[in-house]
Amino acid sequence: MRKIYRIHGDNIVECERIANLIINEVHPRNVEKTLISPATISESINFYYSGKYFEWSLELLPGFNKAGRSRWKGDIFKSLRENGSFLDETPDAIITAIDNDKEKILCAIEFCSALQAGNQAWQRSGRAFSTGRTGCPYIYIVDFVKYELDPKTRERKSLRFPNAAVPYSYINFSRVSGNFVAQVYVRSESFDKASDSTLENFDENNFAEKELSAFLVKTMAGLDTSAERTAIFKKNFNVVCFLAESSKPTTNFTPSDWKRIYEVHEDEVNYCITNARFNFHKVITQKGAHGHILEVVKLIDLLSVGFTSRELPIGIIPAENRIAFANGIQKIYPRFDADIISQLSNTGKNLVLCLMKGFKPHGDDNRPDRGLLPLASMLSDNKNETLTILYGPVLFKNYDLLLNHPKQLARTNGLWKSILSLSDFLILDVPILSKPSVKDVEEIINTSALKQYYTHNKQDNPNLKSKVFSGKPQEYHEDDVDTGIHYMFTTILKDICFEGMCNPPGGDWSGFSIIDNGKEKRWLSLPRVSSNVHGKRPDHILEIFEVFHKPLLLSIESKEKSSDLEPSVGIGLINYIKNLMSYLPNAERSINPYSSWYSATQKVNFDNFKIISAAAYLGKYAEEDSVVYENSQCDMLFIMSPKEAGWKIRIKAFTPDAITLKAYILKVIYSLADNTDNTIEVE
Repeated sequence: MRKIYRIHGDNIVECERIANLIINEVHPRNVEKTLISPATISESINFYYSGKYFEWSLELLPGFNKAGRSRWKGDIFKSLRENGSFLDETPDAIITAIDNDKEKILCAIEFCSALQAGNQAWQRSGRAFSTGRTGCPYIYIVDFVKYELDPKTRERKSLRFPNAAVPYSYINFSRVSGNFVAQVYVRSESFDKASDSTLENFDENNFAEKELSAFLVKTMAGLDTSAERTAIFKKNFNVVCFLAESSKPTTNFTPSDWKRIYEVHEDEVNYCITNARFNFHKVITQKGAHGHILEVVKLIDLLSVGFTSRELPIGIIPAENRIAFANGIQKIYPRFDADIISQLSNTGKNLVLCLMKGFKPHGDDNRPDRGLLPLASMLSDNKNETLTILYGPVLFKNYDLLLNHPKQLARTNGLWKSILSLSDFLILDVPILSKPSVKDVEEIINTSALKQYYTHNKQDNPNLKSKVFSGKPQEYHEDDVDTGIHYMFTTILKDICFEGMCNPPGGDWSGFSIIDNGKEKRWLSLPRVSSNVHGKRPDHILEIFEVFHKPLLLSIESKEKSSDLEPSVGIGLINYIKNLMSYLPNAERSINPYSSWYSATQKVNFDNFKIISAAAYLGKYAEEDSVVYENSQCDMLFIMSPKEAGWKIRIKAFTPDAITLKAYILKVIYSLADNTDNTIEVE
């Protein structure tokens, strides 16, 4: 009997990335791919694994119910929330199993193709912490390594690594929570020991894509995963030690420190206090300081120890120093509530400190700071208290909600929820925005009741099951336009097309590839330009062969509505590629997708390609073709209308090259035998 699994993801690319991890592990006899709704791709596979025969259908459901949308009839995150996932941070993808009318969550996955350095390294710790509380296995996949590129020359800057405490926090959180929460490092296109001596001591055996694939398949098949979990944790820890080797031992844990903690399962907070070599010091410039915050920093310098690293904005006040610390805070802020100061002086527990600016000059939150308190929680063992100190600007309406309706504030802002749910105390020394009569605030608040409200062990749905809902969405958006374009070119037209880039909503714009002279050449860390001179970053780039005497690059901008297209976007789509090709590709490899990447040595000649710009959008929201063309200046339009199990796509071509391409697409689609399911109709 065929077993049905679902891969829910932010977008079709992330859904397919997981499907490929599964398929590459089981080596099915064949893969039958089709659309079972305009939004949902199904991949049917039959295979032998661990001596058993399996028949699976992988249903890919891109685009969650986020930002108030009712895209799907059901909410896949509901069972996670019922089991203690309370932060407004959700994973990129979730694998589920269908059993009659129930859908059970098996695993959650996060992808990271961004540079893992500075506060970016812990930006998504909230997702790991919140999901990991539920008992659902959580895997954070890190593309290692990524380089920051010079914006003018696109040359690599010096390699920067995350603090070793960040990957170790996953290991510690797994130990404390009893759930499998891990980082998995996979080889990125940029990884090249030959071109960067910084990577010389990195053991490539610590890449764990093979173990990841096996873990996913065995989890889905109900097989024992203990060997994979052990191997992943071990490789995770080896990366921690590698990162620690490049850190200053006078201000960071060394590999020997991490090994001692890892081998005896010692609590990090106690180890930091017992083996203190450095204090906690938050660097705040005079320009960035506010109120008495620099006096607070001096007090912290005297009484704190560093929390595995002096470079992290979290530290520890040992229990024995809490009276002196509370007295010091009282002297700096004499108007603070005496009862709360007394509570702050509790010598029964160590005090973890988080010092953050938190909010930007206009009051919007600094997103990476959402992960700071979850990081501190993942490094700790829940036996400590936590004080958060804010010194960045706060909107008056949020300050008012904080005092009078804190739960409402937490519901409306992810950073505030992180602060209020994971802090026992909160100190504000902040400028107030949008209220001329109130310029500055100095306040101390006991938030321990809120912390208890959010973090108490909630086990309302320990099986992580919910009622299965239809794989056909209730409404269609830009996500579905992207899925339809992606499916048509990579499934129906796969023999004549190479997908160089697909970036639906939630994508990472990490790279763009072309096939040139028998090699795949790739540009990484794509610039975020948006002007007709330097170009508009496309949502899709398809390289199509056999239409003209040289390869064609089809550059597509996708939208839900045609009216959302920027003026002259077609010109920008072409200029983006032209501008990018004026720089050396960052990496190249042979066409075989399993071959290794290495540094490119030659530029690509833009004139070796034909190029056509296009726009794709839903027919429901389409303006007159002539109006769209006049505004967008795109060579062709894909006007897309969902049908029961597929798409009806009307193509409008305006230029001679676009007319030729349209004719070729129609000819190929209607001559292919594997399109007898009629999922894609083109006219």
